[in-house]
Amino acid sequence: MSHWHIFGAGAMGSLIAYRMQHARLPCTLLHHHEGESSRLLIDGQSSTQLPIHTLDAQAPGSIKRLLITTKAGQLLDALKLAMPYLSPNAVIACTANGLGFDEGFKALLPQQNLYRAVSTAAAYRDHRAAVHVVATGSTRMGPGKSAEDPPNWFRDSLAMLEGWCWEPCMELAIGEKFSINCVINPLTAKLKCLNGQLLLLGNTAGPELRSLCEESEPALKRLGLWRKHGDLLDAAVSVCRSTAKNQSSMLQDTLAGRPTEINYLNAELLRRAHSLGLELPLNQALVSSLS
Repeated sequence: MSHWHIFGAGAMGSLIAYRMQHARLPCTLLHHHEGESSRLLIDGQSSTQLPIHTLDAQAPGSIKRLLITTKAGQLLDALKLAMPYLSPNAVIACTANGLGFDEGFKALLPQQNLYRAVSTAAAYRDHRAAVHVVATGSTRMGPGKSAEDPPNWFRDSLAMLEGWCWEPCMELAIGEKFSINCVINPLTAKLKCLNGQLLLLGNTAGPELRSLCEESEPALKRLGLWRKHGDLLDAAVSVCRSTAKNQSSMLQDTLAGRPTEINYLNAELLRRAHSLGLELPLNQALVSSLS
């Protein structure tokens, strides 16, 4: 049974550690600084104290399975901190949203693959830093580009978690999640609202969500990022319904005064759309206001 080190004790890292602990799967939740030895996680009426360990307390070369659960902007810094503790040929995966950090990973570890996980699970940290579970959701994991069968390290650990599955065509899953995040996260951060508040009373799209989807979908399709048969707007509405009470990660960062993932979402979309000669004024306005 594979032992996972989860680096990043925020909402997503704590949620995954909690679910692994509940499933009796071995894992260690890591933080990179002193000061916190546990994280309170609240799931409905139950609460759990998750132990947090510091990275520098690990033995050099001891980490065989590393799941980085930081935001995209901290991913490469987290990897640099973790590198002395990685064993040769360690499996490295991340849950970060967005695109644009793969090149930096390859520059640091050119011989290794970065496995990606995209998830509809939802959790948030409150003002006390306690993590609240909002939705179990589903999580797909796989290699960034090349297709392969689920390896043993997935089958004997993460595959045992409810809602987790191996995704051989991860590039499609990443593009789908990227597209959804580009139209939900920045709007919730700008409007300072929960996901469900992007919808009208009849659970239909509000004007801001509708307009942003109408602008973004053609560009996302031309870039090969949105390949689903259905409309982006319908998919975004479905996500907002299922995660109605959730604070998006970008809203959480905005409220806490932290840098957001906008450079790896809408700003990355703008960079790619520019190469096609496309102008996306609503996306540009969001990037300008949230950068």
